Amino acid sequence: MNEKIWQAAAKASIAAGAIPIPVTGTLIELLQIVMDEKEAEFIPLFTKPMNLKEIKEKSILSDEALDKMLDGLMRKGVVSGIPSKNTGTVVYRLMPPVPGLFEFTLMRGEKTEKEKKLAKLFDQIFKELSDMVQGAYDPIMDFLKTVPPITRVVPVEQEIKGALDDVLPYEDVKKIIEKFDTIAISTCYCRHEKDLLGKPCQVTKERENCFIFGQTAEFVIKYNFGKKISKDEALKIIAKAREDGLVHKAFHAKQDINNEEFAICNCCKCCCGTFQIYYIGAAPMQSYTSCMARVDSSECTGCEACIDMCPMEAISLDDDIAVIDERKCIGCGVCSYHCPVSAIKLERTGIRNVFVPPARR
Repeated sequence: MNEKIWQAAAKASIAAGAIPIPVTGTLIELLQIVMDEKEAEFIPLFTKPMNLKEIKEKSILSDEALDKMLDGLMRKGVVSGIPSKNTGTVVYRLMPPVPGLFEFTLMRGEKTEKEKKLAKLFDQIFKELSDMVQGAYDPIMDFLKTVPPITRVVPVEQEIKGALDDVLPYEDVKKIIEKFDTIAISTCYCRHEKDLLGKPCQVTKERENCFIFGQTAEFVIKYNFGKKISKDEALKIIAKAREDGLVHKAFHAKQDINNEEFAICNCCKCCCGTFQIYYIGAAPMQSYTSCMARVDSSECTGCEACIDMCPMEAISLDDDIAVIDERKCIGCGVCSYHCPVSAIKLERTGIRNVFVPPARR
């Protein structure tokens, strides 16, 4: 093994993302499963997203060899190649470990020894990340407060009270789905990881419920990371996710909520990455949201259904009345949708950045 090559590949992969994952033997072992040494030597070329012309200027490979290299890396999920919506030029991006490699290496839903090994390595990387964060808690939290959230919570379909009577388009998962001509569905990589680790989801039996949209969906379909579905099929999957108590989380191009969505995950507390790393102390729960749950104390019966459903553990009982910790509420609407007496309502707050630090060990 050429240690310098793999160290450089690991640093390049980490630099492509926003999460400060440490370079460890675990990460290098994972990269060695995903790619070969020639590919590892190539990927530090990606100091930023680039088009083919820019890559050729930095690469010593022939045109034919470069095309083969890029195609191989895209098939492995190490690099994405997606046309710019404005120019149509394909932009190639190196995938960071999370989010990126984690998703692409597991979203096909395969169950070979390779995937089982990857699941164990990712699990170990999350634990190492937790140790790093806990060891330098205050400076890391201060830094992460400056980083834009990766996701935006889309509330579960229901009436939302606020200044406007109608649900806004970005608050309506159906409207998001309906605006795309190309929709792909993939295996939920988070639940698949847990299945491979022998820790199946406690919230839903569904596995194919991660949506990818538009040109990103075309990439996913082309390289067999997922399959194309109709809008009607997508709406049925969303309806099941709502009934199961899953949280809709949208991903936007360049992590800018003014840009179009390119994916929606349907998340649970026990499996999904953003919740998983929060609960093990590896990262804050950070997301954009536009709503807040409110309790009508005159209607609440203290049944505790909302306590069981809340993925953020943001609800407790006080004198047999549900009380919501507004610092933790991500406005997902799971509690209000599933309240048997409709004592909890969603209220519009306008877009806000929820930042909930993980517990300090």
